[in-house]
Amino acid sequence: MKIFDTIKQRAAVLTLQKELKKLHRVSAFNNFESATTVGFIFDADDREKFQLVKEFMDFVEKQNNRIFGIGFTSKSDQIAYFPYKQGIDYFGLNEINWFGKPTNIAINDFLKRNFDILIDLSLSDIFHTEFIFALSNAKFKIVNTSGKSKYADFIIDMKNTEKLNVYIEQIKHYLKVVQGKNSSN
Repeated sequence: MKIFDTIKQRAAVLTLQKELKKLHRVSAFNNFESATTVGFIFDADDREKFQLVKEFMDFVEKQNNRIFGIGFTSKSDQIAYFPYKQGIDYFGLNEINWFGKPTNIAINDFLKRNFDILIDLSLSDIFHTEFIFALSNAKFKIVNTSGKSKYADFIIDMKNTEKLNVYIEQIKHYLKVVQGKNSSN
């Protein structure tokens, strides 16, 4: 079984590397003031974390930003019970191929969007969220210290804490400090 897992991981990495070669992305620093669209990648399995994500998305939306999100759940049958919000989609384990590449059509649509900011709130190194984060055309990508950091423009060191609320507060703080491309200051 371990050999099969190694083959799957190598196939996943090779596929991601191949698709990254096709990606032509323009980076630009943005904050909530200069941005108009913000994308979120999040884990929808934990109710408490999911509530924090929803509150943060509401906060960002109140900053006059259009928000989009893609949430992952390991329990695919639970997707029908998530609240509907325009621009927010979910995918489960039954929507990834044998080596972990997401196959959900909503993910393809998410990847086509040119977000001003993309924030990974998943706090994990699972391949399907890494795949989405890496292949996004977002101008400004934010992530915690993880395997996805090699695809990010801004990395927030969580100092050995896995607390989503701390991470969100750090994002809010730093995006107040960062001067966006349209800022007049």
